[in-house]
Amino acid sequence: MAIVTYFSVIIPTYNRGHLIQETIGSVLQQSFTSFEVIIVDDGSQDDTEQQVRAHFSENLQVRYFKKNNEERGAARNYGMAQATGEFAVFFDSDDLMKEDYLQTLYQTILKHPDIHFLACKYDFFDRDGNIKPAPIQSVKEGWYDRSFFLKGNILAANYCIRIKGHTCQPFPPQRELASMEDWLFILLNTEQDKVFIRDKVCLSMRQHDERSMGDNQKVIAARIRAVDWINRAIALQPAEKRSLIAWSHYFCGIHQYLDGKRSNSIQEALRAIRKGGVHKKFILLLLKSIVGRKFIQKIK
Repeated sequence: MAIVTYFSVIIPTYNRGHLIQETIGSVLQQSFTSFEVIIVDDGSQDDTEQQVRAHFSENLQVRYFKKNNEERGAARNYGMAQATGEFAVFFDSDDLMKEDYLQTLYQTILKHPDIHFLACKYDFFDRDGNIKPAPIQSVKEGWYDRSFFLKGNILAANYCIRIKGHTCQPFPPQRELASMEDWLFILLNTEQDKVFIRDKVCLSMRQHDERSMGDNQKVIAARIRAVDWINRAIALQPAEKRSLIAWSHYFCGIHQYLDGKRSNSIQEALRAIRKGGVHKKFILLLLKSIVGRKFIQKIK
């Protein structure tokens, strides 16, 4: 029996009435057409529902669900429960798809028919339309296991996973893990599996003040809670634990540096080196922290 819906594009949203139309529109412009769009409104208080219904109520590919506010992890799980596709494609409600994204995923699946987990690359754009490369663009095409993702979540929420005929672990729904649930989902689902990353930019992530990674001290606190959760919920080997802790110190150090907290950033860089060894990124963070961000900005 033919698969009627191949991809279920799952978009959790909260108070994105001013952006949701453009995001959904970018999905509907895909060159690959066997997909549905599942909008999970996580209790929006603005006009998100009105925008979706006004512009897409007659489009049978768009399915809208509204639920009580929890967090994006719970919203993504809710979306998976409604999905009819063979693969779930996770996407944020403020970002944009390039028209060949789903086609690229489909071609990758045809090439690797046993694949469970895959992703494409993305870039950034700002309100003026300026395009900036994302760190993921330096990653080579290929398969990546959990050891790679213990460093952090370079994929953001931009990935695709098989949900029919394959059991995947759900997103942690706890509110205290907000902004880290996408990373934890990857770690949970790469214990026995790998992610294939395509060397092709197919998505654009919007840079704006409302993004969940915008407050550095909140991000640091969320990372610390996530690491504690990982150590309790996932059985890591000793080397994996060292890597997790080292790269988490580096992550926190970067955000301390961005906040101008040089002393804290230096301490985190030194902890990363002690736990993970002399890595060029750890050393560079240490040197930049000693010099200070203001001085570096002056000489640029």
